[in-house]
Amino acid sequence: MEFVIRNVDFSATECDVKKAIAEILHASPGPFVSDTDVNQRRLNFEVTLEQNNCGGVRNKGSGSLRLPSKDVGLKFRRLVDGEDGVTIKVGKKRLKFIPTAKHLPPYVLATLQKTPYVDPDIAQKRQQTIDALSTDFRIDKLQIGTFYRTPGALPSDPRAFSVEWECDLIDAGLGWLKFEYEHKLIRAKIGDPARGQLLYSLIINFTNINKMALDYDFGNPYICFDLFTPPIIEREDVNRTYAGDRSDQKNFRERIGALHPGHEQVAPYAHNIRIILYNPEDPVEKFKSFCNIAGLRPPITGVRIEAIRQGFFTSKQLAGVQRWLRSLNPNWPVAFQIEALLRNGIANTMELNALRPRIDELIRRHQPLAARIMRFFVIKAAGRPPAQTLQKCFELVLQEKLGNVRPEAPAGRFYCHHVTVTPTRLILEGPNILQSNRVIREYEGYEDNFIRVDFRDEDRLQYRWDREVDGASFVRHRVGGFLKDGFDLAGKHFTFLAYSQSALREHAVWFVSSFQHTTKGLVDAHALRSSLGDFSGCIFSPSKYAARMAQAFTATDPSVKIHRLQWSEVPDIVNENGVMFSDGIGTVSEDLGNLIWQTLCNARRDGGTYAVKPSAYQIRFLGYKGVVSVDRQLEGIHLRLRPSMNKFQDHGEEYAMVEIARPVVKPNTPHLNRPLVMVLEDRGASKDTFLELQQKVVAEARTANDSVDIFARLLENHGLSQPFRLASTLRKLNTLGLELNPTHHQQNIDTPFLRQARACAINHVLRAVKHDARIPIPDSYMLMGVMDEGPAYEKDGHQNVFKLPPGKIYACVQKPGGDNGPEWLRGPCIVSRSPVIHPGDVQQAYAIGPPPADKLCLFSHLKNVIVFSSIGTTCLANSLGGGDLDGDLYEIIQYAPLILPDHYDPASYPSRPAFKIDRPSTIDDVCDFVVEYINSDVVGLVSDKHITIADQASDGTFNEACLKLAALHSQAVDYPKNGWKVDIQDLPRSLISYKPDWHAAEVESPRPTDYYESDRALGHLYRNIQLEEIPDYKSQPLEKPLSDLISITLRPLVARQLRGRPSKHTATADSIYSAYLDELIYISTCYTLSRVPGARLREEEIVVGTILAKCSQKKWRQDRTFAMRECISILVHDIRRRILPESMDNASPDDLRDALDMAWAAWAFGHEKSGQYGGESFGLVALGAVLDCLEQLKEISLLA
Repeated sequence: MEFVIRNVDFSATECDVKKAIAEILHASPGPFVSDTDVNQRRLNFEVTLEQNNCGGVRNKGSGSLRLPSKDVGLKFRRLVDGEDGVTIKVGKKRLKFIPTAKHLPPYVLATLQKTPYVDPDIAQKRQQTIDALSTDFRIDKLQIGTFYRTPGALPSDPRAFSVEWECDLIDAGLGWLKFEYEHKLIRAKIGDPARGQLLYSLIINFTNINKMALDYDFGNPYICFDLFTPPIIEREDVNRTYAGDRSDQKNFRERIGALHPGHEQVAPYAHNIRIILYNPEDPVEKFKSFCNIAGLRPPITGVRIEAIRQGFFTSKQLAGVQRWLRSLNPNWPVAFQIEALLRNGIANTMELNALRPRIDELIRRHQPLAARIMRFFVIKAAGRPPAQTLQKCFELVLQEKLGNVRPEAPAGRFYCHHVTVTPTRLILEGPNILQSNRVIREYEGYEDNFIRVDFRDEDRLQYRWDREVDGASFVRHRVGGFLKDGFDLAGKHFTFLAYSQSALREHAVWFVSSFQHTTKGLVDAHALRSSLGDFSGCIFSPSKYAARMAQAFTATDPSVKIHRLQWSEVPDIVNENGVMFSDGIGTVSEDLGNLIWQTLCNARRDGGTYAVKPSAYQIRFLGYKGVVSVDRQLEGIHLRLRPSMNKFQDHGEEYAMVEIARPVVKPNTPHLNRPLVMVLEDRGASKDTFLELQQKVVAEARTANDSVDIFARLLENHGLSQPFRLASTLRKLNTLGLELNPTHHQQNIDTPFLRQARACAINHVLRAVKHDARIPIPDSYMLMGVMDEGPAYEKDGHQNVFKLPPGKIYACVQKPGGDNGPEWLRGPCIVSRSPVIHPGDVQQAYAIGPPPADKLCLFSHLKNVIVFSSIGTTCLANSLGGGDLDGDLYEIIQYAPLILPDHYDPASYPSRPAFKIDRPSTIDDVCDFVVEYINSDVVGLVSDKHITIADQASDGTFNEACLKLAALHSQAVDYPKNGWKVDIQDLPRSLISYKPDWHAAEVESPRPTDYYESDRALGHLYRNIQLEEIPDYKSQPLEKPLSDLISITLRPLVARQLRGRPSKHTATADSIYSAYLDELIYISTCYTLSRVPGARLREEEIVVGTILAKCSQKKWRQDRTFAMRECISILVHDIRRRILPESMDNASPDDLRDALDMAWAAWAFGHEKSGQYGGESFGLVALGAVLDCLEQLKEISLLA
């Protein structure tokens, strides 16, 4: 409701009036705040005064008041009406309020109802801060360079600054330095608008500043910025044409990679900044004051930083390094690490040239180990103490690491070099473990010629542009240039090859350097692509052509090769209306399935012990992709495929490998997530249901300190600490009478590190619950979809065939472990497929329970899959957000409070033919598509906007804007295949400019005034949990090795088996630990999200398998966590392999005792190192090996 305000004191401000009205509206208790609810959210309202531009008068004596509802307005009117009403005075005048008949616009009402009231004093203080920082600093010179340590400098001496490029802004233009508090950045603007010059901006985000130094150079004040990553560079045309509308504020600044051709040469290597300020009035104190006002750490003062033009990155110096790298071509992995020193800002050319003789000697004397030593040296050099020279660091690494061996890549994995292309530089990483694919396996032994390249911003997050910035043009130039022209690296030239679909979503692709193969001759990118298959059926569509090639680059495991006579194609199952039930699904004979599983078991680290024999496999096979379920009616070795699985024609190979993308080895637990919660709530699920489920998982996490069983269950339920087998280790120790909270018959197992690991695991679980609403759903499973083959067999003439009726599903689940039997799902359920975004993406179904015994049932033996009907008028899988059967996972929810009573029709989005061009696609067309994909990758943006609007709208996900976004989301998901992108201009605008409070989850230092308190279930779930900071762990070595309770408990069992024989493995334990520590430090440094040099993950993060740091793009943290877990898993497996026999089940008692001796020596050695990084986690690996040996020797089972 709106009121006109009259009789306003002419000198009053909006802040004065708002404070006076707030005294009435927010009086507690008062007319608008009840006695029983004094903590309720304060009413929001809006005050606007008519401004007067005349001097000395602030307003015209009138304005308006807007209140959040008619009820509040009427109550307010009764309160202030008439002479006897409540007096609200500002200055010496009593305000008068006159109601209007105007209806407030919906967005204004929504803003007032949802957004928090902001104390005008806070808003005023914020404006005062902005005003206080509003003046600029004149720049005399802008210098770009790098910090370095001068030869012979003392450890206490400051580093010097090498000026690699500079711009004089007194004679050649204008330069200004400005604090932009609203955007938390400092902007250096270069150019003179009066001369019609282009304006360039060098943008330094507050969070990108490592250190600042402030001092004088011959009387001239200067500021040195030591930055974590290069600054953002933009260009603006001050003479651009204006349209006179809102479009003038869009894309008027252009993202670029350099300020000047001279800067372009040094930008890949030097990004620190030195600014000399113009000095008519001393600006030093003013700059220090501005830093204090803006909340920045004060700059270092009183330390003189010498600035000298060293020319580290001149054309001559860089060419000299490149000649050296080309000469190392047979040792390209070493050359890659040398290039990493240069590209990653770890060393300059002078330091590299000084180190060259030692590196050349390392190659001559230790060629097989040189690349591995250099890989570790790069990490150590990046985090070396400031006073340590590069040469000293190299010598230390050489002494310590010469005998250490990197873990070998297991079957199906390989060590891959990575390059990240940013706007100004290349970041080199690796080689790190990566799952292989068809192409990599085909060229085993030549892996160093393949390199994975991703395109990201300077902070390694995906590109995100402000509305004013034209980033698309820059991506076309920068990314397109790399894709089409290739790039030189460490003496080799790499050209674009292809990508996998999952890699494309990460904006990553494969490059290859041509090489000579012993049997295939010259192999280059064109030859590789031509060898993949016949793509003539999709050659006119660049996106589809690339998607078909992508199949060969899908991460898979090899299984068995079969002959052309052992696979066949059968028709798809389609009803009379053209509805296909068999999209992406085929079958495999039981004999072939057994062979595949045996091959996979041989390569699995658990040998298949912790898995259920699969009933289905997601595969890649020649030009086919999809899922095959085990068919017991098929005899012999046979694979039966369907046309819907065939994406391109092969070259007529006689034999072909069945590649496994995913075997179905266990049932998965489905979890709630934000979009699913929003849709279920709109469809009728109670808010209390979600809160009860949350309380249950929170209680399970919070009570993890109470007992070994609860903590172990927490680890198991959330897939934590699997490589270290922490849950299994704790359970075995528990059988020996060790407990977290022991009774009088037990002893305390707890240690400071174990407490830290528990805190880390609890934080991991609760953060996912709070930030993502990730809550396990009881009585429910997530299973891969397959089809009832009954109708196909009936069509072939089989009698008495059972056919699953429409609307019915079949599921039989069995968890790994000998004690777990099959469980058939029966009764009503709801079925969904992530991501859920449309209200109809959740459908009702009925699980039939055990299969009929009196009919031929083609799915009766299938486990851990959901079987869909293949008859009727609709395909249930396709009704769930356009799902199919080529590997999609489906949630079957039987938790009664979430089973929805009403039906809602699924979304119907007509399929579009792939975007085509008028000629056969070339690889340049594919490159153009990759560029446009990066520019148009809006899946996350659409999802985020959808759920935000659903929170703001009274009708939630049924809102017209949400339904439109659901359709756009479907289009965005299909874009990589069909080439039809979503125009960002088509996205509906948010209803209000504020976001729900749960949206602030991963934002660093969020401003409370930017968010409102959501009254939806997600808001309550978010606010229900307070995360606790995990203190830094400082390990303390034991006063006496093996004096802890675990060692005291195990020592007699070990001694009984070893019978007092002296250990002969102490030296071996030392070498194993050293190898473990090297790789652990490498992994923890490589995968940290921190940009601080030398930073690494905590040891407890590594053990638990999580990354605690916040990240504005959660997908990046998830990707890094997954990669870290993969590398750690292989490291731990390698260490266990060095300690234990190859097969524990088949090992003789003497072999087991020898392994026990080795494991106990390793456990003791870990204790000696418990005060150092790596000692605790190494001890866990050794402890697990000790317990495995004791269990196999029947020591533990006797006492269990």
